Amino acid sequence: MLHGLGANALELQRLSKQLQEDGFSVVIPHLDGYAFQTTAQPWKQWVEQAQTELTHLQKKYSSVSVVGLSMGAVLAMALAQRQSTPLSALVLLSASLAYDGWGMPWYRPLLDISSWLPFAKRYRMPESEPFGVKNEEMRSAIKHALKSKQISESGVDALGYDLIKEGQHLISEVRANMQLIDCPTLIIHSVDDEVVHVRNAEWAYRKIRSVEKEMIYLGDSYHMITIDNERETVNQETSRFLKKTVNSQQEKPVFEIAPMKSAQIRRLLRKIQAQLFPQ
Repeated sequence: MLHGLGANALELQRLSKQLQEDGFSVVIPHLDGYAFQTTAQPWKQWVEQAQTELTHLQKKYSSVSVVGLSMGAVLAMALAQRQSTPLSALVLLSASLAYDGWGMPWYRPLLDISSWLPFAKRYRMPESEPFGVKNEEMRSAIKHALKSKQISESGVDALGYDLIKEGQHLISEVRANMQLIDCPTLIIHSVDDEVVHVRNAEWAYRKIRSVEKEMIYLGDSYHMITIDNERETVNQETSRFLKKTVNSQQEKPVFEIAPMKSAQIRRLLRKIQAQLFPQ
């Protein structure tokens, strides 16, 4: 599992716990120059470190899938594009293939031409309301954590220029080679993502040449879908897809797949039951 740019494993702790409970072994590698409190390194070094970890896991396990969140999803795509043997599965959560959501600052386009701007290398893009989440209670907790620890489940309090520029280079590389991805792929994206417009996920879905691919839209979350209102749906759909693809690649199924029942579906079922069988 690959977390977002400048962040750490906190972003994925809820989803990773669910996947472990469902029978998966989970690894969230620490990538120098990409993760929180490390000096920025070129994007190619991020990919090399992640590839080293992936190769190690592929020697240890018969089935290895990659799950990425935000920029971690872009990094996951870079790995998929470089595999001679396709990954077991690829799950892309709020993939940051562009910074064009409604919540991005007005001066965001300047970063595309920033290399010659005098203030550029001192620039830091601060994390601000709504912190990637629609849920107000979660937003309040994130705000408190960022003030006290500089990092939270939604990521770091600010991203430096070097990280942002390297992230842009990675995005360009991945977008140019999207057609090389041919493993089973699940894309989950919010239609109200304030960082990355949903059209980028739709574009990726069309370009990926995988025969087996799914696109799931969320309607009650912002960018950080692993901790927002529909986090349970994200957990369940990710687990379902991974179980399904792993089962299809083994001689006999190794996972039981229960019917999908999200929190929203359960509430609806309770409402119907109450109407049919009143107390």
